[in-house]
Amino acid sequence: MTERKNMRIPDIALLKWRNIADLLAQVAQVPAATVNIVEENSLRVIGASQGNEAPLEEDSRVEMKPGLKIYCSAVIQAREKLVIPDATKSEFWRDSEGAKAGFISYAGVPIFNPDGDIFGSICLFDRKPNSFEGPILRLMEEFSEIVTGHIQIITKNIQLEDALKEVRTLQGLIPICANCKKIRDDKGFWQKVEVYLEERSNARFTHGLCEDCIQKLYGKEKWFKEKDK
Repeated sequence: MTERKNMRIPDIALLKWRNIADLLAQVAQVPAATVNIVEENSLRVIGASQGNEAPLEEDSRVEMKPGLKIYCSAVIQAREKLVIPDATKSEFWRDSEGAKAGFISYAGVPIFNPDGDIFGSICLFDRKPNSFEGPILRLMEEFSEIVTGHIQIITKNIQLEDALKEVRTLQGLIPICANCKKIRDDKGFWQKVEVYLEERSNARFTHGLCEDCIQKLYGKEKWFKEKDK
């Protein structure tokens, strides 16, 4: 799992993901569902079903420490769906954090970024044994793909906004000195043209001399007059 920068998630997407968690909990008839995102070495709940039954509150974080048995963390680390029908009958999961909180059954599917990297997980929790049979897992996988589509749109919008910011900085009236040709920035400081443009675009400058300046600087020099002979 590669480390990535935290994504700026718009409120409309968060609302959609909360609705997904709430709908899943209702359809599966379980007390809680969450949509989680990986941020650095922690797991953050970004969508939780309504009610007071969720094992983690919305916007809460859980550090994914080695050896700590967390259902959702296992889904993210393995990049595969996980179903635990009854943690009390599992030698590994009976002392997990979820089981300690009273959620003895669990189902989770991973959510991926469009580039294939792990983004987070969708999880269902129940306080009684539950094998999550029928269309529940398939519905979770469909919602996972929907969230991936949302992520792709969000990423493209962020890229577009950043590009527009760069374009806006080079629009309108630009104060330029009539003599030295320095440009005054929005803080009132005068900068060389190349410095001003490099800070506001992807352009980089390499220096040379135009024909007029070459003549002005070296036109009277003997070596210059003779170089083309």
